[in-house]
Amino acid sequence: MKPVVTGPVALAMVALAFAACSGGGAVVTGATPPSTTETAPSAAPTDAPSTAPAEQYVANAADFVSAADWDTAKTVRIELSEFAFTPKEITLEAGQPYILEVVNVGTVKHEFTAGAFFQTVATRKAETAETEVKVPFFTEIEVLAGKSADLYMIPLIPGTYELVCEIEGHREAGMFGTITVTGTTPAAPALQLAALSSGPWAQDGPAQVKAADWDAAEKMTIELSEFAFTPKEFSMKAGVPYVVTVVNKGSVKHEFTAEDFFGTVAFRKAESASAEFKAPAPREIEVFPGETVDLYLVPSTAGSYKLVCEIEGHLEAGMFGTITVAPAS
Repeated sequence: MKPVVTGPVALAMVALAFAACSGGGAVVTGATPPSTTETAPSAAPTDAPSTAPAEQYVANAADFVSAADWDTAKTVRIELSEFAFTPKEITLEAGQPYILEVVNVGTVKHEFTAGAFFQTVATRKAETAETEVKVPFFTEIEVLAGKSADLYMIPLIPGTYELVCEIEGHREAGMFGTITVTGTTPAAPALQLAALSSGPWAQDGPAQVKAADWDAAEKMTIELSEFAFTPKEFSMKAGVPYVVTVVNKGSVKHEFTAEDFFGTVAFRKAESASAEFKAPAPREIEVFPGETVDLYLVPSTAGSYKLVCEIEGHLEAGMFGTITVAPAS
């Protein structure tokens, strides 16, 4: 999906610069991520074009997440139904941590999607009854009927962003709204924006996902327990679509995390019994006891990758393994 943001880019850049210099609270309609002079270590070069800020994302989201006092997070409930968001107009404050409770009170699946907004926030995680999903930023979130998903995030760039449900016919039926971020971008940590084209994920991922025959996807199941992955070592093949079912057979929460592997896959989605999460790539997938999460992905780079559970003490107790990706035929 290609999110639509209203308003001129130049205005967003001027307003952000003014806010940084004066400490004023300029609010920009239709802001998109402006160019900055600071970049993350693997970010776009400093002379990257400033005329396409919509093609940027928050590269140092982890800095904001770590610095935030999550005990002061504000909870905002947003209901999805046939065919509306309630409230339709959402107002948030830059720099304030939030938990957005996205609740589907309807009878069919709905999307909570705001692409340009997602690229301007520091994302901590999305949480359902089954899982916690951590990603660089979300692109689409679908919530099943009667279910909910909590989004932990910090808005960073003032502006007004479009919110839509892009499931066929839903937007046309009136399911759209706005998210307005007021205030000013926090001065610390210093915001670092990077080009999407420099992100640590498979750049041709969307094309691979689209080209894959998901009806013929290979299926495998990985069990989590105290304190092991079963199987501990498993193989995949580059270029082949997989549905990896991650099942927590244990009595405590466990992670399925493979940072280097995740950075090479074409990622379609993570799906639980409550929601579907789409992003450029996963960072961490945590599964609650007795629950299941399906990962839809296409490995793209041959190699051997470390699989770990990084919850305190779990790796030390032996919860690690290996993912081997064989070259494509």
